[in-house]
Amino acid sequence: MSNTTRIIQQLGTNLLNMQRSRIKTLDYVMLRLPASFAPMPRARNLVQRQLFGAAPMSLLECAQALQRIADDPRTLGVVLHFRGLAANYADLQTLRDAILRLREKGKRAIAFAPGYRMAEYFVASACDEILLVPGGMLDTAGIHSQQIYLKDALAAVGLQMDALAITPYKSAADMLARSEPSPEAREQTNWLLDSLFEIVLDGIAATRKMKPSAARAMVDAALHSDSDALSAGYIDGVMNEEALLAHLGVGTISPWEEADGQVYLPAPDFSGKYVALLYAGGAIVDGESQSPPGDLPIPLPFVGSERLGDATLNQQVRHLIRDENCGALVLYIDSGGGSATASESMASALGEFASTRPLVVCMGGVAASGGYYIATPAHWIVAQPSAITGSIGVVMGKLVNSEMLKKMRFNAVSYLRGENADWAAGERPFSEEQRAMVRGNMERLYHQFITRVADSRGKTTDEVKAIGGGRVWTGAQALECGLVDQLGGLDEAAAKARELASLPENAPLTLIRRKGKPIGAQLAEQNPAALVSYVTEGIKLLTSRAQLLMPFEWRVD
Repeated sequence: MSNTTRIIQQLGTNLLNMQRSRIKTLDYVMLRLPASFAPMPRARNLVQRQLFGAAPMSLLECAQALQRIADDPRTLGVVLHFRGLAANYADLQTLRDAILRLREKGKRAIAFAPGYRMAEYFVASACDEILLVPGGMLDTAGIHSQQIYLKDALAAVGLQMDALAITPYKSAADMLARSEPSPEAREQTNWLLDSLFEIVLDGIAATRKMKPSAARAMVDAALHSDSDALSAGYIDGVMNEEALLAHLGVGTISPWEEADGQVYLPAPDFSGKYVALLYAGGAIVDGESQSPPGDLPIPLPFVGSERLGDATLNQQVRHLIRDENCGALVLYIDSGGGSATASESMASALGEFASTRPLVVCMGGVAASGGYYIATPAHWIVAQPSAITGSIGVVMGKLVNSEMLKKMRFNAVSYLRGENADWAAGERPFSEEQRAMVRGNMERLYHQFITRVADSRGKTTDEVKAIGGGRVWTGAQALECGLVDQLGGLDEAAAKARELASLPENAPLTLIRRKGKPIGAQLAEQNPAALVSYVTEGIKLLTSRAQLLMPFEWRVD
């Protein structure tokens, strides 16, 4: 984008703000939070918009809305309407940070909901007031994580996962290869949950002005009725939505859908350089980035998730290298890893950018294994305390289907030319010679991984091994280990990028988007066969190649 275009955009923003200034007061704005957040805006194509409507608000858009409300002198504050909130705790912390920044500008934040679970309450506790609908419940019963192990289920249909991991902590294949967690996987899960639980309790205690022990008592005594929660001071009021105007002492509470066209637009300086924001989300694969063609009835880790392809990301990075107006890059990583070769390819392209301009990584909910690998070229890494990162290690395996073929009365006959031509075939487990061959390749990749991390973080390879070996950390633990540089979210990452590039504080942060598909491709994706094909392709991508993957399941309720 040329400087002339940017100046025209700035003039257009100024004209729009002049029109909006005719409205003298806006009082409060009500922001109805979606049930789940995507980290970045997901622009639906024409076909998807016709079928499903506009995409829900993303985390970035929500934070930007709160910033606009905070910066508009005509607003008094925001009412955040919760109706369920499913998100990882790193994204919840980002939302909390945006609320606290709004309060620092002198605006009030009011939480309102028919009920609060732990996730909603963690966010709501950052507000000035927490209000509950009569009859609502405070379900702050703690955090819960469940891991599913499928070895026995696979065996029932004649399948077996034959996997190798660099150390027992590299438990990415355990979901398929084991009936229960290994001692190392159990230990790792517990230290992650301990760190996360402490972060949540400390956050609630700090903003609700209570001791951490009192926050723990609130959790252990849950569930709380509306009256009990009010008398204990866990909430500040019980009322219906109709009572909000009188409670706040204002004449209007404008829904964001209406206020979006009234609240002032930010006016960044478009005359100089900008900071590019590039989203790196999904399972890392060789080739093009892809999104599932539809919603799967059952979420399938990796095989049915969003995919981050090296061909797509590398092309975007190379375009930014050629763009003289791009002063710095913030890479937002939300990936548990994937293909080792694709991870190396992306790290190489990002390293080329970093040799010319500042590169700052902002970790989303997870930036682990291959997701951490592609962060190694960065000059600075920012992570929320509850982000999941690390998992420096390698795993490799294949699904053995010989027993399943027998159960189905399929007679498979193989012909080989070459001693190990069937090493990746599913008809039998690895032979001892093949296992040694695969292990040797994994050891080489692991050495490459730890060397990258050591060079990036100014550590010795032995120091990296001590915190590597597949071990997974929260962002708070990763800061102590020296794997990240700063705790925070996208605001802190963008500020650091501007600082490193010597750009003004209002230099724009511009999200780099992928080009849309033609209408024909959009229509072709909206059918069940496309979903089946997507999942089948995901299974192929997962097997018979080295993977930099964190444990499949890391879900906390």
